[in-house]
Amino acid sequence: MTTIVLAAFIESGRVLMARRAANKQHYPGHWDLVGGHVEADEPIVATLIREAREEVGVTPVIFRYLGFFKDSRYETTYHLYEVTGWSDGLPRLIGDEHTDLAWVALDGASLVAPLAHPEVMSFLSPD
Repeated sequence: MTTIVLAAFIESGRVLMARRAANKQHYPGHWDLVGGHVEADEPIVATLIREAREEVGVTPVIFRYLGFFKDSRYETTYHLYEVTGWSDGLPRLIGDEHTDLAWVALDGASLVAPLAHPEVMSFLSPD
């Protein structure tokens, strides 16, 4: 079973969405949250911080665990964090994991298509 951490960056009623690159094995070209695989013996929170730095160049400093869900199609467990504070400026594309970033209103995020993990949106609620 693969374990992945996803970071829902939230600001002003919006969530940061990232479009997965077309060459990705799973969900190519789909919109998703920032995140990635937990490495061997790596704490989940360490993965959250590492993946945010690697993919969007920021360091989460205020975050909370929202829960997990399983994707039986790929035998993967996803752990979801809400990130409401970060350092190192604004999130920006780094590397080739994603091709686009977009801030999307929380109440419309489930309508973004194609969406890699629709079940993620049930964890997020507009305030």
